[in-house]
Amino acid sequence: MSANRDQTIDMFRGIAILLVVLFHFTARLPAYALNITEGAPWPIFFGWVGVYFFFIISGYCIFMTLERSATVGVFLARRISRIYPAFVAAVLILFIFGLIAHVPSVPEAKFHVIPPGPVDVLMNLFFVGEIGEWVDGSFWSIAVEVKFYVLVAILAGVLHDGRRFAVVFGRLAMIMAPIWAVSTFFSYLGSGPVTPQSMLKFLLIAPYLSFFAVGILGRQVELGAPLRGLLYANVAMSVAVVWIEAFAFELHDGWIIASCCALAYFALVVLFLRYVDGRRLRLPRAMSGGLAYVGLLSFSWYLIHENVGISLLYTFDRYMPAQIALLLVVITTFSMAIVFAFLFEWRFRKPVENLALIVFDWLGQRIKPLSGLRSAPMTQPAE
Repeated sequence: MSANRDQTIDMFRGIAILLVVLFHFTARLPAYALNITEGAPWPIFFGWVGVYFFFIISGYCIFMTLERSATVGVFLARRISRIYPAFVAAVLILFIFGLIAHVPSVPEAKFHVIPPGPVDVLMNLFFVGEIGEWVDGSFWSIAVEVKFYVLVAILAGVLHDGRRFAVVFGRLAMIMAPIWAVSTFFSYLGSGPVTPQSMLKFLLIAPYLSFFAVGILGRQVELGAPLRGLLYANVAMSVAVVWIEAFAFELHDGWIIASCCALAYFALVVLFLRYVDGRRLRLPRAMSGGLAYVGLLSFSWYLIHENVGISLLYTFDRYMPAQIALLLVVITTFSMAIVFAFLFEWRFRKPVENLALIVFDWLGQRIKPLSGLRSAPMTQPAE
């Protein structure tokens, strides 16, 4: 892949993280919860679709990682080293931050309703924060990513052909998403936090498979595979999922908001499909370079921005116009992400990957069904 196409992927990440950050800082909470009495920034209510664009990018890039990994164990070691060091640091830092700083509790927006405790921290570190409380609300999508990696590893252990893998994954997504959609109706009939919809999300990441499938199938189409029909079917399914998600959470003008969110998501998908067809995202050089740098830091910024940013906005909005407060918080949290990336995300990647390979080799040697976790392919004995 060329350097230009690599930069385009980082530009996509930059677009996605900017949408998510602006959503959290302008539309996640009502203005009064942030001490805004007048001049509130225009709410980027559709910005949450940036998370789903991240899933598409993840499907595309993770499939490339799988292509370049000699074994499933190498693939998992690389993904663990990419995610886990920074995630652990974010969980611990933000838990301590919540103990010493004020993070507003907004029950009507389901934000920070119950402060997380030590048991929640432990559950977060195993990516099962849904059972208790996430230390930061943004962490749910990291758990989805990890479950996606596990599913990819399982399928890759059975399906060794990339095209067949993409077809099976794409068809699985087309099956699971409608099942989840039907379950949303039953969720309104249930009581308590556990519903068919929530279980399909937690155990099977059912509504999110179509987003990953768009990325995986896009990579195969880029390589020349005749899978456009399945790709477009998953695009349509993912648009429907966005519409249903938006409609379910919007109390007023639900279908209008849902349609706007679905259109915003579809616009992002069109950018990706153009990229798959070899057409770059054309922006002025300085803008494209800056956006790519933001994308390079998108994971760290995503991990640390929400609770810290909301806490800062809650304070800054008391003393300055909301527009200025927003700008300062965006700059502050991004600057923190730069430091965080150097201290945690990048520094520990290679050591953690090497440690994971050692553990996987040990498991693969001692447990025969896990032999695929070894760092080198099994060789057949000579005749």
